[in-house]
Amino acid sequence: MEAWTVEASREDSSTKIITIQVDSSQPFQHGQVGESPSTTAKHYTRVWNLDSDLEAGKELLAKQTGTNTIVSLQNAPKVRGELRGADEDSYTPHRVPIGPYHRNCSSSLIAKEKLRYVGFMQSLSERYKGDGLSGLVEDLEPRAREWYGDGVADMTPEELARMLLHDGCYLLGWLGNYPDAPQASCNDHNTVFRDILYLIENQMPFFLLDKIHARATGGSSSLLQYMAAYIQSLLHAQLYISPGKQSLMEQPCHLLHLVHEYFRPANLLPSTDPQPPGRTGRWRRATAYRLHAKVKFMPRDFADEVTSVLDVHLEGGTLWIPRLQVCRDTWTLLRNLMALEEQMPKRPVTAYCIFMSQVACTVEDVRLLVDAKIVEHFEGSDEIAAQGFADLCKGVVMDVDDIQRNYLKPIWHDLEKRNKSRADNFWGGHSHQVAIALAFLVVVVLLACVVTQTFYVIIGSRQQPKH
Repeated sequence: MEAWTVEASREDSSTKIITIQVDSSQPFQHGQVGESPSTTAKHYTRVWNLDSDLEAGKELLAKQTGTNTIVSLQNAPKVRGELRGADEDSYTPHRVPIGPYHRNCSSSLIAKEKLRYVGFMQSLSERYKGDGLSGLVEDLEPRAREWYGDGVADMTPEELARMLLHDGCYLLGWLGNYPDAPQASCNDHNTVFRDILYLIENQMPFFLLDKIHARATGGSSSLLQYMAAYIQSLLHAQLYISPGKQSLMEQPCHLLHLVHEYFRPANLLPSTDPQPPGRTGRWRRATAYRLHAKVKFMPRDFADEVTSVLDVHLEGGTLWIPRLQVCRDTWTLLRNLMALEEQMPKRPVTAYCIFMSQVACTVEDVRLLVDAKIVEHFEGSDEIAAQGFADLCKGVVMDVDDIQRNYLKPIWHDLEKRNKSRADNFWGGHSHQVAIALAFLVVVVLLACVVTQTFYVIIGSRQQPKH
């Protein structure tokens, strides 16, 4: 091994230059720094300039401070193995692959339909620009390659540009409201919506969709405003959010990111509020809260202060939970939103899913919530629905003590205090027995009254004077 010795160094305000000599004839030994090099020494000059990194880091921090934006440099990550292992189907497209991760499973029918939408968007674009979409995607290819990161490392620039063109035109043709759009060949709209809106590995950059849309419309309409209204109406129809308008983000990373924007609790606790003391643990089952803490479960209707299923509220002994309609795609949507939130500083969907997966993890709990009209499911049985809730957060990791991530932390602590209250515990744990005892006492009193009344009637009849 070569021995390294420092010969000289100098530095100015922005650059540090260090000249290092390497003696290849001597093995490395401690204490050689400063010794005279041999005649076979090699000279290396290393130039360090770290000021640009310091400034770039400050700029990046300033952009992200106080926001709920994606902080990962890779905007289209692959799902962690622990999450995929829990339910691979929830992250896999059933019909329409978008982007690089599942491109090899595309059918010839879908490939032909994508090409048809390319022709349609090209025809629209030629009305405003002679060559239509020509050169547009090619110019955006380097930016898209950076957006996907390692996911497109094995694709040539031409392959990536072709994939972006076909997928982008397909998404806009399917979701857009363009005049004379071709009829879709797939009748299973729910499956297509699931694939192109809900899957984190099936996304493409929104900036590319925006550029294609602008070319196809001559810049006469906003893609973000249209997509936001479209997605909001879709989520409201599935009873995930309220119909009220919400403020728009500047620009989402992709369509799932835009979907996530509507899953925000209306009234989050400010970070300056005092934090509940003690550690935060598992939620108790719904039946346990009812039995031991005398908690009443009530459905919460959408209103100004209730904008999504995340708006859980505790008022005294009543836990108000917005109605959740569970269908085959509910688990898929929630799992992919949780996977997306792993790149975010705030994780409201994850906190909500942890809450529901622990409160409704058994058949008895699901039946309680169904009877309370909080959960409506279309599974084959309550057992299947309970298993779905129990498995919802498999592989999910989150610090439930972090109030910035777990917005439901104060409710957990309030319920825990109520559960440990002696009065509530006694009444909740013995209310059934007390009710039986009271009923028995009432029966005994009534029976005694009847017997007494009968006795006096008989005595009175015997004591009546004979005429």
